[in-house]
Amino acid sequence: MLKKIKVRREGPRSYNPDDILLPQGYVAEVVASGFNAPDHCCFDEEGYCYVVESGHKIDAIPRILKVDTRSGEWQPFFTLPEDKWVKGAAVTGACWHKEYLYVMNTHTLMRIGRDGQAEEILTGLAGRGDHQINHPIIGPDEKIYFGAGCATNCGVVGADNFGFEWLTNNPDFCDVPAKDIKLAGRNFKARNVLGDIRETVETGAYAPFGTPTSPGQVIHGNVNCNGAILRCNLDGSNLEVVAWGLRNSYGLAFTEDGKLFATEHGMDERGSRYVVDDPDDFYEIRAGEWYGWPDFASGIRLDDPYWGEGGHGREPVLAEFPNPYPSKPFASFQTHVAANGFDFCRTSAFGFEGDAFVACFGDLAPITTLTKAVTPAGYKVVRVDMGTGQVRDFAVNKMTGPASKLPHEGFERPSHCQFGPDGNLYIVDFGVIHIAPERGAIRQRTETGSLWRIRRVEGPQGFIPPKPITVPVYLLQGLGMLIGVIGGSILSARFIKKLRRTDNGKRS
Repeated sequence: MLKKIKVRREGPRSYNPDDILLPQGYVAEVVASGFNAPDHCCFDEEGYCYVVESGHKIDAIPRILKVDTRSGEWQPFFTLPEDKWVKGAAVTGACWHKEYLYVMNTHTLMRIGRDGQAEEILTGLAGRGDHQINHPIIGPDEKIYFGAGCATNCGVVGADNFGFEWLTNNPDFCDVPAKDIKLAGRNFKARNVLGDIRETVETGAYAPFGTPTSPGQVIHGNVNCNGAILRCNLDGSNLEVVAWGLRNSYGLAFTEDGKLFATEHGMDERGSRYVVDDPDDFYEIRAGEWYGWPDFASGIRLDDPYWGEGGHGREPVLAEFPNPYPSKPFASFQTHVAANGFDFCRTSAFGFEGDAFVACFGDLAPITTLTKAVTPAGYKVVRVDMGTGQVRDFAVNKMTGPASKLPHEGFERPSHCQFGPDGNLYIVDFGVIHIAPERGAIRQRTETGSLWRIRRVEGPQGFIPPKPITVPVYLLQGLGMLIGVIGGSILSARFIKKLRRTDNGKRS
């Protein structure tokens, strides 16, 4: 059995594995640290772990790092050429298969040999919007599968996409359906962020910004679509649609018996169309199915009373649904947890054999959620019981929320879960994020990413961790800002009053 290791800590963060609560019989430890916005990892046949640095909204070029998980030592394996770095987008992940590392860079699938030589095998994918083309996996059919995230929040390009920094450089980019669809002709008004901001323009679904649509208008489908799951051959040829109507199918994995599952990010509360409290979901993916986006969420129509009175633009944008009764999710997570990469446990030695372990990245309040949020959502690892569909906490911080905002040294932002050849669970921690609406929503702090490991130890096995302390972080932040504003106003008033007195004294 692997023993606890001591590794040299790199980067500005501190770590204390004891600040992560686990079921009885499990321990956490930091394998390596000092990474720049890592979002994914995979293993080769020799047991080395390849950690992917995303390059997402950070001043550090994307790299692939080769980590020896026995010692914690790591070194760069591949650095993306600067002219291939799509700033504001991301290198979303990789998988190892038969001497090659397959890497997804925003809209391009790359193949890298053990010697570090890279070639692009599939490019021009529809990944330049709010979401990119997500990490690849290898299916039982020896094909490469990956999710293609949608360009927009809910089918319509708007001013919020300008705020995400891609609209200016890609003004003609919009969502692309997998098959022909007929539109209802609903259009949505927004400030002309690409021209005179004093003017308004109208934009329809599946159309470029400022392009209205008409009732009955047909948008032709394309295999190179988004809001879908795609696959191709190992050389990048024969691109196919597996399933579509998925907002952002972030993580993919196959079960031992060959069933495909995906995590899907629920919509944000922003832009021209949204419902309030749309949860992240866990879907079983069946070939050829349409899962409802952009007129359904969790299998429920946006204009259904289920979603309450909130939201905006909830009427259907499609005149005809490819399937009037889309499949419901296998399981649902808490709203805005950002259910990212996951893996299935394939050994009884770890426990929970067959269950899915999901990295919950955490919310981006107030960018993606309304101001009513009081406590952070996510920042943990959860387990999906594949027998019942129930979602259980597995690894949580002792205080709910990221280490940078609370007095603990546990997880910052778990981005991916992967079982290693040693049977242990490895967790990629993205690192510290600064909310920056003025700079495309967020910016990352360098060298704050890390790789954690959770392993089974001797003794009885528990099923759930102790309950963490819940802190109303966002409420306290809001109060702090309010107190600051009030205090600043009082000081300003006193300063102005003093100036007036001084000025009057001079005049006398």
